[in-house]
Amino acid sequence: MSEWTRRKFLSATAVAGLAAAGTWAAVAETKGRRPGGGIDHSSCPDGFLHRPYTDPTYFTDIPWGSYSHWLQPWRAYLETMPASTFLEGTGINFNVNPEQADLVAEMLGRHGIRHARMEMGWGSMSYENESQPWPYVAKGWRILLLACQKHGLRPLILLNSNGGMPCPCRQTYWSPKLSQDAKVGQRWIVLDSTTDIRPGYTGLGGQGYAAAFPLIVSVDSHTGRCELSAPLRKALKKGPLHLLTLKYRPFSPPDTADYKATIAGWQRYAGNVARFVAGTLGTTGQSDLGFDMEIWNEMTFGDQFLRVNGYYDPPLYPHLGEPTFLWGLGSNGITPRTMVYVEAHPELFRGVKFGDGFSNTLPWQASSNEPARVGAIDKHPYAGRKTYPLNPPYGGTPINALGQVDHSGFIPHYSELFPEYFACALQTETMVRDLRPNLPGVRDPFDKAHGRYARVIDGKVDPCWVWITEVMEGPVEDDPKISVARALALKAKSTARYFCFYLNKGVTQLDLFAAAGGDKDLGIVLDKFLAHASQPGAVYPADDRPYTSPALAVTARITARMRQHLDPALTAATTRPLKVLSIRDTHNHYQFAGDGTPEHPNLYDRDVLAILPFQVNPTRFVIAYYVMTRDYTKDLAPEEFTVELGGVRGLAAQVEAYDPIRDRPASARVRRRAANALTLKLTAADYPYLLTIQE
Repeated sequence: MSEWTRRKFLSATAVAGLAAAGTWAAVAETKGRRPGGGIDHSSCPDGFLHRPYTDPTYFTDIPWGSYSHWLQPWRAYLETMPASTFLEGTGINFNVNPEQADLVAEMLGRHGIRHARMEMGWGSMSYENESQPWPYVAKGWRILLLACQKHGLRPLILLNSNGGMPCPCRQTYWSPKLSQDAKVGQRWIVLDSTTDIRPGYTGLGGQGYAAAFPLIVSVDSHTGRCELSAPLRKALKKGPLHLLTLKYRPFSPPDTADYKATIAGWQRYAGNVARFVAGTLGTTGQSDLGFDMEIWNEMTFGDQFLRVNGYYDPPLYPHLGEPTFLWGLGSNGITPRTMVYVEAHPELFRGVKFGDGFSNTLPWQASSNEPARVGAIDKHPYAGRKTYPLNPPYGGTPINALGQVDHSGFIPHYSELFPEYFACALQTETMVRDLRPNLPGVRDPFDKAHGRYARVIDGKVDPCWVWITEVMEGPVEDDPKISVARALALKAKSTARYFCFYLNKGVTQLDLFAAAGGDKDLGIVLDKFLAHASQPGAVYPADDRPYTSPALAVTARITARMRQHLDPALTAATTRPLKVLSIRDTHNHYQFAGDGTPEHPNLYDRDVLAILPFQVNPTRFVIAYYVMTRDYTKDLAPEEFTVELGGVRGLAAQVEAYDPIRDRPASARVRRRAANALTLKLTAADYPYLLTIQE
């Protein structure tokens, strides 16, 4: 496992209460995926769902602090989303080099990607003139932005203060010099000159991830002795020394002058970036400036600048605790203070949508507490493989299939790794809390109401949706011996599942991580094409099929189906609600075996058959459907299900099914027609097929 991916896994799980030291041992293949070998057919002899497909109790029976292997909170609601939500929701993290940007943006735009996330960190702004990025940074940003604009990608600008370079900094490497060696644990150093030292702002480089750690807190200009805010972690040799001077102090208690200066600097930074982006795009003064913004990245990586106490040992403010601004919460939180600046400078942010990135790795942000100008709370739902009962949920109350607290101690045996993990209930922090529409809800431990319609401003509901601004599975991290072809095939499967599922369930933007990242790992654009795009004078190939990854190919095919005969005027409020009236199968295949009791039944494939309707126009639907397998790396042979759909004018409807990965028809037969229903015999795999219904 690479250090980068290890960090991503920890960032997604540490705050969620999982033990970061969990094993990544090889696991046995899940038992009971096919009939025979001890299957309890008597638990569901007729092959029907035992309960309705959609039921709010699948969510409400799992309160905070509990989890369930059986209940599926994503089935607590079923909505028909406009196809435009899918078409406008596909995104990617645009982490390419400037020389690659134009051709890669064209590749992405041609294959259905509509958003490009890129970080413009506070630390990239000039120390001397913080209204502008450093010149070499500005040049690269301009190239990326213009490439996106040219090829129809809307930039999502990440505003961030990563601890490695948290704000404008001045760096020196050769002067001043260390006059004598310094040992590990020493709380002072001696310099040959202290002229440029700014106590409380100047610190050392190379002692940890955080820039300017430890800080120099006092200086004796006669002896050159400098006292440090914390002991040295690494020994230093006499001679050249790397020093950094921060433009602003790390975030301090909100009632201090340090905090007020730092938050004011952050606010100006947001405005300066907005000016730069609009100026580059040539949209200054327009009603829509052509970009969006995300406030903060993650709270479990690079967040050192939020805690001034982290720079001091002992802490500078021993009774400070964890102030709410650390999580972007409260009136002094970074998110609300940024929105105060946005409201005061509307001309800089016309048409700009904002996402709260403090929620990327935290479950506490709630739409009901977000400022009016914030349109989404953001998530980074990375999850690594877990094997039960080897890796049981860490703490919490188990809930059985009947929605009851379970005291039996029974844990099913299976291994899971699948894109929809955080929409299920395998740990208490299910994303359904924030994705869900108006369902009977459970407030969090801080008594905040979650859900996309939980925010009420001036007596009116003000929706706050969800963005997923980073997510992907890196196949090589799960299987170091995986082939390139297999890794690419798995990424096509997970890409289709990510987009079809989440863009139907309440996410309005999903940014895969990332454009570049390796064919076996996280990269969505082929290494072959990245190499081509890096060549001087390279042009876009006349036939791009040999350069197109399976993940982009399947995205293009799905978007093509969603776009046919599109009525862009449809909204989530004006689509026609479809219903799943029944699901039946004759094979009784399952994802894991229970113990034969009603409390612990098998989890049948029909229980996790995801049916995700999109409406294209008043008489046309495209419905993504697939078996939500618990291990996406194990291919599922297509299975038959009989599905009855309500809300469809079925008497004369034309029906066809399509496999977007293999680019061929799939089996779909009408078994029964009614004025407001259709009964279909469908073949489903472990990735989305598309069912088109034309009334």
